[in-house]
Amino acid sequence: MNINSDYNVDVLVCGGGVAGCSAAITAARQGMRTLLIEKRESFGGLVTNGYITGIAGHVDGVCKEWVERLVKENGAIMKPHLPAVEPERAKVMFERMLIQSGARFLYGTHIAECIVEDNRIAGVVAYNVNGKMVIRAKMVIDATGDAIVASAAGVPCDVGDIEFMGMNESTSMGFRLSYVNYEKFLQVRGEYEKANLSKPPEQRVNYFVAKQHEAIAAGDLPCIVSPGNLVYPVVGSKDQTCMDVCLDATHTYDCRNTSAEDLTRQIVDQHNKVLMFVDFLRKYAPGFENCTLAHFAEQNGTRETRRMVGKYVFTARDICAAKKFEDGIAIYPEPLDSHHPTSDRTTAMRHIHAPEPIEPAFCRPSQDDGNWHMHPFAPMEGYEVRPNPRDFSEIPLRALVAENIDNLFGVGRNFSADWHAIGGARVIATCMTTGQAAANAAAWCVKHQENAWNADGKAVREMQKQQDVPLDQPLEGYWAAARDAEGELDILHDMAVVRKPSGETSFQN
Repeated sequence: MNINSDYNVDVLVCGGGVAGCSAAITAARQGMRTLLIEKRESFGGLVTNGYITGIAGHVDGVCKEWVERLVKENGAIMKPHLPAVEPERAKVMFERMLIQSGARFLYGTHIAECIVEDNRIAGVVAYNVNGKMVIRAKMVIDATGDAIVASAAGVPCDVGDIEFMGMNESTSMGFRLSYVNYEKFLQVRGEYEKANLSKPPEQRVNYFVAKQHEAIAAGDLPCIVSPGNLVYPVVGSKDQTCMDVCLDATHTYDCRNTSAEDLTRQIVDQHNKVLMFVDFLRKYAPGFENCTLAHFAEQNGTRETRRMVGKYVFTARDICAAKKFEDGIAIYPEPLDSHHPTSDRTTAMRHIHAPEPIEPAFCRPSQDDGNWHMHPFAPMEGYEVRPNPRDFSEIPLRALVAENIDNLFGVGRNFSADWHAIGGARVIATCMTTGQAAANAAAWCVKHQENAWNADGKAVREMQKQQDVPLDQPLEGYWAAARDAEGELDILHDMAVVRKPSGETSFQN
């Protein structure tokens, strides 16, 4: 490994998931000499290589452009909430948009270390088939998902949360099934959900969980393999009675996601659980009788590892308080979504605890004091606090700025946030918008010969608005429907929803 291939660019983006692609496209469009490096052989991260094809979050900016371009090629379905993309076409669309923007990119390139001089990353050392290379850049954007660049550069990082003794969110593995009668599945599940909603809230059980309990009682499953999952129809399938679907189902618990040994354990565990779940679906889920496993996801469903410590730490309290910032650069309107680290009795924790109510969140005195499955290490007191679906928070630019490195931004699921906040703000659309914002900030810094710490947040906010991120505007579509719905706030699947007089809720699956 003695071949040196040196690059010298304005903006280096490390990691080709959705956040990194959005960042590289934006930086190149701003006239920056841009290089994107990715360790795999395709772009899109968990969306494409992990089969998480539903785009959660507020779809705007580069994310909206990407989805709309896919729609025109029958590679996506634009819906009011959770639009879905076809993973293979989505990979190619990123390549096209990168090339058209003028950004260069390299596949199969792994980051080894950072050269730090005078509180700046002077170079990123990487390896690929060429051998060793040193990439020098005026600004660096860490979109690795694991804060690999930030950690290598000596930026302080957080992992996990004290409530769960440093463990990470549970991980899951996406997979693709063929020969599914999706039409039949929707009909049967719809009938179940209609009956389920007629029951008192404490008696309602998720469809797949109820079916798994049947299988456990019959000896066909050893445990709950999936506490709740989404079924994404593969876009482009013309016959809903025999089509491909993607699922994000199996869960592995007690995870330490900065350990290669534990990540290996998780993948092996999930491979086995996927096979169990496919057998279960064939026998217990109408519509799946003839399904076959087409593909395991190539990328494990890791939801969080390291989070760099930045100029500002974005918090779950900010989300619940629907906080807005003068340097706000991304909209976050979704519930909290921290997948439980230890318990298969709930998919995600969608509330935090506070000693007093937080406005405009939906708050109630804690009912978790004796709930060992929700809080296994200590009872939580005070108030349960859930984001109000009628409002939204913003993510500030300063949360993307590394604490002690002058030319580094962090985006996607490794920006500066607490555990519960990143559990929500790691969703796809939000990741893409933080990538877009960091690239705009990096371009501003290069043009003004400033460091990242001094990036003009107000100027970057205006750049975001000019690039179809509707900051300072009321949210439209699905979000407006929730905001304007008549009814009282209630709890469904641990999240706050508006329950209408008809009994329906503002939440759309």
